[in-house]
Amino acid sequence: MRNKLKIVYEPQGKAKEYADLACNLYTTCAHACQYCYVPGAMRKTRKAFYTESVQVKDCIAKFEHDAKILAWDDREIMFSFTSDPYQHEESLLLMEQIYDIAEKNKLRLNILTKAGYKAMKRHSVFFQYNGWKFGSTICFMDETLRQVWEPGAPSIESRIEAVKEAHRLGIYTWVSIEPVIKPQEVWDVIAALKGHVRFWKIGKINHMPELEKKFEWVAFREHLKEVLRGESYYIKKSLTEL
Repeated sequence: MRNKLKIVYEPQGKAKEYADLACNLYTTCAHACQYCYVPGAMRKTRKAFYTESVQVKDCIAKFEHDAKILAWDDREIMFSFTSDPYQHEESLLLMEQIYDIAEKNKLRLNILTKAGYKAMKRHSVFFQYNGWKFGSTICFMDETLRQVWEPGAPSIESRIEAVKEAHRLGIYTWVSIEPVIKPQEVWDVIAALKGHVRFWKIGKINHMPELEKKFEWVAFREHLKEVLRGESYYIKKSLTEL
């Protein structure tokens, strides 16, 4: 089946911890997150990768092709690993087409985005009706840190409101705190959203050794378990295997 698919694929390595299937709609990302591993993996300069959003050629036709092959497949399809599925106004229209195709073919979607309240509000009916999952990457509560590390992404406040609204509507919500850049921010994010999040995923910073060595990660991991006691969560292998 793998060779027949045109845009949906089976993640390998660390990405496999997040999803059995995935789909990337863009070859660039305008959010310009400074911790992003993708430019290096794609052998692009950060300047080239952080350009205006460039869609995968014929992405809708390719997804429709794959959706027919995968129809009624019970595995979740993750959007996405190498870029954010919501990057600008045009993304809203693109995702509506994706959602229509997925709904028609009875596929299960799991969205991970930094998109804020506006995107969640506009597309909430898809998630409610189909039982899809809405995930948000929130690594900080401090908006100043967001401006430094995620200069092109929506505000933290907007993401917090998106998660709360999704939870209010009965949508499965999850939050990815990856990468952990400043441990205190992790505690602040969890405190702000406890009771609104069904599942947490946490992974430490990688690919930045100077920053990584500043923290005692084993102690962080053990305290994290205490903070998340009673919650559903997954700590990535980068932390559990230390």
